Amino acid sequence: MATTMDLRIDLQPITAHGSTEPFAWHAGIHARPQAFHGVDAILLREDRAELEALRLDRAFAAAADAGLVAAGALLVVPVQVRAGTPDRLLAHLFRAALRHRFPIENVVVEISADEATDRDAAAAMIHACTDRGMMIALGEFAAGPLGLGLLAHCSPRLIRLAGALAHRLDVAPARARLIEGVLRLANGMGVTVTAPVPTDEMAQRAALEAGLRHFEGKRDFAPRARRYTRPARPWGAPVMPHRIAA
Repeated sequence: MATTMDLRIDLQPITAHGSTEPFAWHAGIHARPQAFHGVDAILLREDRAELEALRLDRAFAAAADAGLVAAGALLVVPVQVRAGTPDRLLAHLFRAALRHRFPIENVVVEISADEATDRDAAAAMIHACTDRGMMIALGEFAAGPLGLGLLAHCSPRLIRLAGALAHRLDVAPARARLIEGVLRLANGMGVTVTAPVPTDEMAQRAALEAGLRHFEGKRDFAPRARRYTRPARPWGAPVMPHRIAA
């Protein structure tokens, strides 16, 4: 599995609006485009489990190197549910957390709610985490049938909205209304909903108007530049000639 040499973990902060202190971090996969997922798709299940064990170990290693253990923040760790049985995947996760001295009570197991996810495998992982008292996040949530069905199986700590759903709500009022519905459902369950950090001020304003208050990513966008336009001269206003010095 030579392509795993390119595998890195991209830690992204999750913060509440108005705060600069992350309350959680997301340990996403960062690799050459499609490299990890392409290899994962063609591997036998035994090899997929080994690849998943490697990814989990690197996730906790990255968190330890970043000082997240001392910070006491939550670590959201995606788990590929089709890489093995829930018991085996959670055993890999527990060993990796122990190896890097990361407190298991601060770990949130993320299960993809993308429509391509294996529903039975995801439900089995949810039940396994619930039995062990583990916190759960539903990732790539787009309010589709599969995501809503998984939500009926648990009360997750977090719902991470899919980027395609939460992107540029200032130009997509229909998606903004859909997110408002998700937020009403989540608020009734006591679930925190997060979205990718908006890319500019207008997108941020629309996200806040939709009710979003928790965002993932670095807030480093600059205010949108305004194009300068010369003020129009009132119609018919006389043009005063410049006085030429003698």
